[in-house]
Amino acid sequence: KNEKIKRVSEIVKTRYGINIRPVNMKNFQDELEIFKIIYNKTWAANWGFIPMSDAEIDAAAKDLKPLINPDLVFFAEVNNEPIGVVLAMPDYNEIFKTMKGRLFPFQFLKLYTQKKKITWARVIALGVIPEYQKKGIDGLLYYECLLRAAKHGIMQGEASWILEDNTMMNRGAETMNGRIYKKYRIYEKAL
Repeated sequence: KNEKIKRVSEIVKTRYGINIRPVNMKNFQDELEIFKIIYNKTWAANWGFIPMSDAEIDAAAKDLKPLINPDLVFFAEVNNEPIGVVLAMPDYNEIFKTMKGRLFPFQFLKLYTQKKKITWARVIALGVIPEYQKKGIDGLLYYECLLRAAKHGIMQGEASWILEDNTMMNRGAETMNGRIYKKYRIYEKAL
């Protein structure tokens, strides 16, 4: 199955002239702006979506930046224009479990000394702008994420929530041997 995914990914990459590049941590603020634009375009049609403000994205980035593995955060570009993004991170919960709720005084060092032992990743965001959707680019991004994670000893992953009616993402996850193991429900009631 992986050979088929690899072959299809190469075809998609060539057909649309896609370049994959890692996040540039030295120009992090510029990269955040690109992420925000892609995020807001990509998720605009999702149920309950509210565009991320500069303040929200800055606050999230401030918390996440020290934990980012630049190999797992990357952009897809066509003619140097960003069309897709993946924000994946090592699942630090593997380390947090061993800390028993304590970060200080020395437990905090475990984050840095044991992060190479993490075997799971968490895909926080994976999206392609609407003009490039339904072209197999999401599959290319999944595949690229798997390759990059494997270089770091990460062999399994978990996606953040995916809407039930987001057939493209759900199909992509199934292609990568993913399975649904949790369902969250949101109910609405007029008061």
